[in-house]
Amino acid sequence: MTPLRIGMIGCGGMARHHGHKWKDVGEAELVALADPSQASIDQFIAEVRPGAQIATFSDHRAMLAESKLDAVVIVSPHAHHFAQAIDALDAGCHVLVEKPMVTATDQAKALIAHAEAAHKVLSVAFLGPFTTEFQYIRNLITSGQLGEIYLVQGTCAQPWIKLFSQTWRAVQSLSGGGNLYDSGAHMFNAMLYLTGLAAEQVFAFVDNKGYDVDVVASVAIKLAGGTLGSAVVSGDATVFEQGIYIQGTKGSVKTSIYGGDMQIWLGDQRVKYPQVPETTSLHQNFVDCIHGRCDTPSPAILGLRQARLMDAIYESARTGQAVHVVAD
Repeated sequence: MTPLRIGMIGCGGMARHHGHKWKDVGEAELVALADPSQASIDQFIAEVRPGAQIATFSDHRAMLAESKLDAVVIVSPHAHHFAQAIDALDAGCHVLVEKPMVTATDQAKALIAHAEAAHKVLSVAFLGPFTTEFQYIRNLITSGQLGEIYLVQGTCAQPWIKLFSQTWRAVQSLSGGGNLYDSGAHMFNAMLYLTGLAAEQVFAFVDNKGYDVDVVASVAIKLAGGTLGSAVVSGDATVFEQGIYIQGTKGSVKTSIYGGDMQIWLGDQRVKYPQVPETTSLHQNFVDCIHGRCDTPSPAILGLRQARLMDAIYESARTGQAVHVVAD
């Protein structure tokens, strides 16, 4: 089978992470890069594909027009995701986009409609849904083994502003938001994905700490069926601490916001770490989806739910009022 031709929009640090992962994927070849920074392109090639023949472009639209791509991976500043994904779909490409998928609810709805009309795969690079732990926990909950879920708690704390205060991530017009939208996106997605519950109402406090974007936040969340939740995000912590706690009437579970670890209690008994089935990597899954062999566990609806939740959180922080989250 002829390998899929993959192009990458954005060549920064996270793009280099994706670039290394593509080395392990069959049936696909990274053939083109686009980034307005030649220095970023040069660093990508030096670290990820030294000596490789890869077409490079300063404008993603030129890459789409000239490279005859089957798919693109979008790893650019958050505020660019929507327009770049639309351009890629218009060029006949399948799209794998870094989180957050977009930075507004209207964008999410429009992008989903565009992908459906184009009959193309649109997958979001949330790490958790592709892990064995998230799949195992999701099955525990859907099968009723944890009973009725009534409490969810998320934590995401890291020295984020120290690391990123001089980058685009701390610029509102490029990032769409601060640590709530950056690492916090994984936390909120984990809360919604694992429980399978939609957010219905939020009340949020946000502190920018003098920066252009949010750094510290506390969010109270009411989920479907009366389930209560809370989330705290700190981008000014001294160490990295994160996790999700889910409590049900029959048991509870703790896990990382990225997957990779879990603790399970059924009743008051700690369960030995179970044998979990292997899952396909994010990048291999994208290829498999394009070939029609499976569906993505991280579809665009997760990006829409994230956008709706974030819009409500920022509105609550701005108005000082509880805000209802728009339903699917």
